[in-house]
Amino acid sequence: MWVALLQSLKDGDLNVGGETRTKQLEAFRAGFNQVFEASNLQIFSPSELDYLLCGRREMWEADTLVEHIKFDHGYTSKSPLVINLLEIMGEFNPEQQRPFCQFVTGAPRLPPGGLAVLNPISNNTASNAAGGVSESADDDLPSVMTCANYLKLPTYSTKTLMQI
Repeated sequence: MWVALLQSLKDGDLNVGGETRTKQLEAFRAGFNQVFEASNLQIFSPSELDYLLCGRREMWEADTLVEHIKFDHGYTSKSPLVINLLEIMGEFNPEQQRPFCQFVTGAPRLPPGGLAVLNPISNNTASNAAGGVSESADDDLPSVMTCANYLKLPTYSTKTLMQI
């Protein structure tokens, strides 16, 4: 999307739904140029612009994930709950990564530099996510603090329940 929009900026023509949006284009161009002169973007390829503006697209692997996740409340990378989470995340395709990343971080993709540059590093904790009392953690839903990239994951009894 950004690449097409920036190409339209460069060409001076933004066609949306068959209508040219000259006023909107000029307003966007003026605002964009206040932050960064659009003519300076010509040194970048479309894929480089996509990376800079939209972040990184990388496949997650359990080994890589464990290096960038901090575990709290007595859980370690060897805890069954954590192993299940890492296995599930490592099986995600890009279409599954986007909503998970959006849920935990507030953005659909990782920033340039990937997991290593998240500040603070993604945190995972097992807890009763709702903070209330339930008969089983299997009935609870995960919750997050997106400002801290902090996932509160109930202690599900099986990997299958965690995947649902």
